[in-house]
Amino acid sequence: MKRTKKKDYIIEKSYECFVKNGLENTTTRDLCAAANINSNTLYYYFGSKNDILIECVNYGFRKLENELFEALNKFDKSSFDIFPRLVKIGLDYAPQMRFLHQAVSSPAYEEYREDQLKKVNAFYDRLGKELAERFKCPYELIKEYIFEIMTLLSYFSLWGSREMAAIQFNKIFAEFKETVTNYWQISSHEDKADLSAEYGGK
Repeated sequence: MKRTKKKDYIIEKSYECFVKNGLENTTTRDLCAAANINSNTLYYYFGSKNDILIECVNYGFRKLENELFEALNKFDKSSFDIFPRLVKIGLDYAPQMRFLHQAVSSPAYEEYREDQLKKVNAFYDRLGKELAERFKCPYELIKEYIFEIMTLLSYFSLWGSREMAAIQFNKIFAEFKETVTNYWQISSHEDKADLSAEYGGK
């Protein structure tokens, strides 16, 4: 196995181990067992457990981002049917979000926290702009919904029940749909008024 592939494999298995056991309950011995390697191999690729943790956090956020965008790409551009799929991804991702929250909140991650926050906000913006483009509406119109969705996902992963989270997710998506369809109607009326004024004046 090539060096890069081997490192990626260790990150993947370490991430799964952290998610399963939690940050505090995962030892380097656990990580080695998960990746079927010895400690010498582990420290050949990573300087410390903290280095592995940082790589796992980056991997986890990339994984969530990729899953959400892959789901978007499987639906028609302006289909509201995407939302149940996004809800399921969010709910299924809860154990991983729990680990990511633990990791980013830990003292070991303190010096990287601000940079990670910037990456998370950039991801929110990217997701929101993708949805704005798909639904042909201004990003600022739906921005707050994106942050509500991701905040709810974080909250649910720590404290909430799946049933209550699903209700809240669906409420947000219903409001999103209403806001966007209202915008479409207003835009349509304005376009017709502009056309009427243009041709009526000729």
